[in-house]
Parts: sequence; structure tokens; C-alpha cells
Amino acid sequence: MIHVVRFPLRRAARRRPVLLAAALAALLPATLLMAAPARAETPAGIHVSGTGEVLVVPDMARLTLEVRREGTDAAALKRELDAVTEAILELTDELDIERRDVTAAAVNVYPRYRRHDDETVPDGVVASRTVEVTLRALDDLGTLINGALERGANGVNGVALDASNRAELERRALDLAIDDAKATAQQIAGRFEVTLGALVDASAGGQTPQPLRMAGMAEMKAADSAFSPGEMTIRRDVQATFSIRP
Repeated sequence: MIHVVRFPLRRAARRRPVLLAAALAALLPATLLMAAPARAETPAGIHVSGTGEVLVVPDMARLTLEVRREGTDAAALKRELDAVTEAILELTDELDIERRDVTAAAVNVYPRYRRHDDETVPDGVVASRTVEVTLRALDDLGTLINGALERGANGVNGVALDASNRAELERRALDLAIDDAKATAQQIAGRFEVTLGALVDASAGGQTPQPLRMAGMAEMKAADSAFSPGEMTIRRDVQATFSIRP
């Protein structure tokens, strides 16, 4: 007699998907918890800004004088620029401007072109140089500009007014900005009947000095008179966040 033994293969095959599904179901909540990003809560607080301004009459200036010549002989043009630059340096000596406050750049030479028969053809060279001056006696600004033009400078590229004690004035403006921010935060806390807490975060910014307009320099040259710069505003801004307590 032949005995046939049947192994329960099909039953085992059926159990595997069930066991796998159960295992996945058990792991799924943990997987979702790991994948879900933590949601950052915005901390309760009072966010304010403050501004501090200090008015000051400028007492110094930084300006750039331009010397420019055109021709066909680059070497001759350089010699002419050197002569004009030396005359400007003598002028700064007459005005008691220290040499550390005067910077003469290197001569820049580049070709000049013109149009001829619908073509661009060489037409000599251009030589230029700039002289940067820090003037600490603002009353001499008109004398310096006019004297430089009389000695061969072609023009003034720009004048920026400033205060010699700018660092001190910026600190004073920053103090005012902080006081402004704190006062605003205290007013908001008082009106909402909460207690102002500790400082959480703060940042500060500033403002650069305003340049002198070219029109003012043209009038100064024509009249050869004293120059009145008016007032300059030095400003600092503050942003701050304070915690609150009920």
C-alpha cells in the first residue's frame, strides 16, 4: 500500500501575507511619526522696531578729483598728468592737508576711437588719473575744488560729507533706537495688560552719509564763496523681540 503524505503548503502560503500585513501595520505609525517634520511653534512675544536719529553739521569731506587728457602721444600725456597731479599735491600742502589723506591713483591709458566711413578706427589715446582727498577742514572745500580746477583738474567725480566723530554719533543714535524700541514694547504690553519679559532677539542697522549734489559744487565754483553744508542725519534702526508674561 502506498501512503500519500500531504504537506500544508497552501495554508502556510496564505499565512505569510497575513503576517506581513500585520508587521507593516505595526510599523506604519512609527514610520509616519519619523517622517512627519516637527512643527515649530512661534513663541509668544512682542516684536517691535525702534529708530534713533542724530543731527550733525558735517565737518569733513571726501572727494575725488579727475585729471584727464587726450592726444596721440601716451608718454607726453602721462608727463602732463604728472605735472597736474604734482600741482594738486602742492595745493593740498598749502591747505595743510596731510599726505596720508591724499591718494593719487596710477595713470590709466586707453585708446580713443572715432567713426569713419561706417567703421571704428583708432584716433589717439586717453590718459586719466584720479586724486582722492580727505578734507578735515570743511571750510577749505571751495578753495580746494577751485584751486584744483585752476591747476588743471577736469572735474570732481563726487563729494561725500561726513562727521569726524561719526562713531560716537552712531552709538548715540543706537542708544536712542534702543530706548525707542523698549518704550514701544512697554506701551504694547501695558495696553494688552501683560508683563513684558526678557529680550529674546535683537538686530540693528544704520544709514550711510548723503553725498553732496553736483549742483552745489557748480555754484560754489562760480561764486568762489564759503560753502554751507547744512545738517546731516545719522540714523540707526533696531528690531527686537521680547517675551511676555501674563
